[in-house]
Amino acid sequence: MAVNVHFTSCTAENMSRKEMLAWVNDTLQSDFRKVEELCTGAAYCQMMDILFPGCVPLRRIKYCTNIDHDFIHNLKIFQNALVAMKVEKSVPIDRLVKGRFQDNFEFLQWFKKFFDANYDGKEYDPQAARHCAPMGYGTPGALKPSQRSNISVVGATKARQVENKITPKSAFGKVTKPPSIDHADEDLSEKITILKEERDALAEKMQNIEIERDYYYQKLTQIEVLVTEEESDENQAFCERAKEIMYTEA
Repeated sequence: MAVNVHFTSCTAENMSRKEMLAWVNDTLQSDFRKVEELCTGAAYCQMMDILFPGCVPLRRIKYCTNIDHDFIHNLKIFQNALVAMKVEKSVPIDRLVKGRFQDNFEFLQWFKKFFDANYDGKEYDPQAARHCAPMGYGTPGALKPSQRSNISVVGATKARQVENKITPKSAFGKVTKPPSIDHADEDLSEKITILKEERDALAEKMQNIEIERDYYYQKLTQIEVLVTEEESDENQAFCERAKEIMYTEA
């Protein structure tokens, strides 16, 4: 069970954006460059694992991404972890994913207060926990435009060198044909690659569907508890109608 905290301007610590960001990067050994980049949700997910080990499926986290769909994926996992730990805080997913500074900074301020209230000081290796996956904003291993152009030039040079080796000119000036390629094997390999990609895409969709299911199930459970606790003479009819809708079989 987590210790709940409430954030207001009066209770907020006077930490600057740089200090808050440095705290996140030091704690997780991550590479976030701006507070806005915490919209990925990955940092919050792993920090929940620090506080409550096992409450977050770390293997499902998209640690380094710049895709909105991945942001929502991570933040829903984080929201489910809060619900599981009975935390009375709703994650403003629709605002955080837009990457605006104010929304992300205010939420980070709340989470810092929540983290301090629940952290017991135990040691934690963030890189080992995520199997040395890079954490930040962007695509892992992405190259700068200058790096890509340099690689293109080098690749083209090597390709010409290989071409000269496999198609040498004979003493009479004729070009020797390269050995024939088995096109059937190439087609089979290409089909296998396509099938593997389709399989991986379907597996990812299944994971996302499971996360969505768990998320809305938790919401429904919260509504059920609320309706049961708030039932009185004044709103009994409404509560009974709500229960009837929830318990009606498809």
